[in-house]
Amino acid sequence: MGGVDASVRRHRRAMVGAAAVGLVLSAWQIAGSQAGQTAELLASPAAVGRALVALAASGDLVRHGLVTLRELAAGLSLAIVAGIGLGVALGRSRVLRGLLDPVVMAFHVTPRVALLPLLVLWFGVGMSSKVAAVFLGALFPIVVNTQAGAQHVDSLWVRATEAFGGRPLDIVAKVVIPAALPAIMAGLRLALGRAVVTVIVAEMYVSLAGVGQLLQTFSYAGRTAELLALTTVVAGCGSAGVALLHRLETRLAPWRVNLET
Repeated sequence: MGGVDASVRRHRRAMVGAAAVGLVLSAWQIAGSQAGQTAELLASPAAVGRALVALAASGDLVRHGLVTLRELAAGLSLAIVAGIGLGVALGRSRVLRGLLDPVVMAFHVTPRVALLPLLVLWFGVGMSSKVAAVFLGALFPIVVNTQAGAQHVDSLWVRATEAFGGRPLDIVAKVVIPAALPAIMAGLRLALGRAVVTVIVAEMYVSLAGVGQLLQTFSYAGRTAELLALTTVVAGCGSAGVALLHRLETRLAPWRVNLET
């Protein structure tokens, strides 16, 4: 019965969300049709849809999207590996926390846009500077959340593992990371959002290809429909990524999802 009830609740939430999106799109379409001379600036959903189809048919959407996806995947993958490792180390070691906490928090609150000129100087205008920007944008949410999760692992679990001959790596792999998994997944969701924003801004700042560069081109040309079409694609891909992370958490930590539902 519990599983059926949870399924019904998820279905209801999905229906409410779909209805809300439908209402927004309807209001947007009506406003666009009533806008008169400013209709081109407002760009109704129908116009945005036509622009999206045209972008896909021309191949620009796929070509620039693949560039952005490669930069995003490379930077985010590096950030996940480094962020979880550093976060676990900080969470389990008071000495490391004392040494590195101020540095981590300083970078965590620093706007990544402020670092872009330095990254361009160091790595050039190619893919490397965008990967570095994504890495820095995604790293610190993962570190901070992983550290918080690892720092509050029940010490009884650690001592029990040690009593049965568990080595430090066993404690990390079998106790710390599973216990900190909800915090880690929350950090990954935040990191994904930061990474998407960072790669788009970096491509708008200096790039020869990518979705951000295409957005900049359409902005200079005043093509509102194309701008909104690309924004919709970015938002949709970001939402899909968050949904995939949620499904991954469901598989890795089903007890957490059951508690929330």
